[in-house]
Amino acid sequence: MDLRVRERRYGFLRVEDAVLETSSFLDTRIDTAVSDAVAISADEVGEVELSNQLSWLFHTSFCGSTLLARVLHVPPYSVCLREPLVLRRLGDSRHEGESIEALAPQVVGLLSRAWHRKGAVVVKPTHAALNIASDLLRLSPRSRAVILISDLDDFLVSNLKKTLESQAKIPQLVERAMRASGFHARLPAPAFDPPDLLCAAVLQWAAQRELIADIVDAAHSSRVRVIGMQVLLEDLLATAENTAAWLSLDVPAKELASRCANEGRRNAKATHASYSVSQRLEEVRLVERSFSEELRRARIWADKHVLPFMRALARDAGDQVA
Repeated sequence: MDLRVRERRYGFLRVEDAVLETSSFLDTRIDTAVSDAVAISADEVGEVELSNQLSWLFHTSFCGSTLLARVLHVPPYSVCLREPLVLRRLGDSRHEGESIEALAPQVVGLLSRAWHRKGAVVVKPTHAALNIASDLLRLSPRSRAVILISDLDDFLVSNLKKTLESQAKIPQLVERAMRASGFHARLPAPAFDPPDLLCAAVLQWAAQRELIADIVDAAHSSRVRVIGMQVLLEDLLATAENTAAWLSLDVPAKELASRCANEGRRNAKATHASYSVSQRLEEVRLVERSFSEELRRARIWADKHVLPFMRALARDAGDQVA
């Protein structure tokens, strides 16, 4: 469940499928007592065999990745591990300039372990671990990945829907993605002085997209597919079917369709609450009306100081279905 990188010590929890279903994410928000974790050193764990049934679901912020992850969680055929804390720990260590080479292969092996006989495992790392995505693919050479992204307008609107506490984290997320991608080296001086948080969110979007482009560049096209959020929302079932096929998930069509129907009508991060595409569209329209001037200024700032300096692969990718 957890990993202290410098101490080379894990915290293991024994959980069943039900915990994976009810937990929003497998970090400190896991739906079980974190205090029950058993400390085991990396040396005690030893070498872990890598399963060939491992796939990855990478993503930027605000792109519907939790919805797709829930849809692909169909035990016993496939299990989706949503944002395991161990990957956040590795991403943090990489960001702080520490080596992860000694622990990363072991972590990937542990995450790849099957939960059911012949069942597949899909791992959805947090977007804060995008800085190690290429490492994860390299360490699992037979794995495939899908990458979910959103366009700039959707990203800005989603930011405006977040709490002030969440918005306050934007500068930190910008710095993290910038350092991982090297995008800062191509930007003009005015880009480093955004006039407000929404313009800072433009930088976050662009830096994450540049990081995605790096991942796609590093991996062969036979291993990675990029999907735009609008494609996902326009046809959840078709996207799920195509993604399952791409990742070689042997999920019966009827089971996958049922999963899409159930997950498509509730909030992916708060499953007790109902939600729908039409409800989301109404929220978007409301935000666009309420913040029309702020959005206009952010787009103008992006057009002048950010978008011209992005690679085409980073700026324009995302309307594919795996």
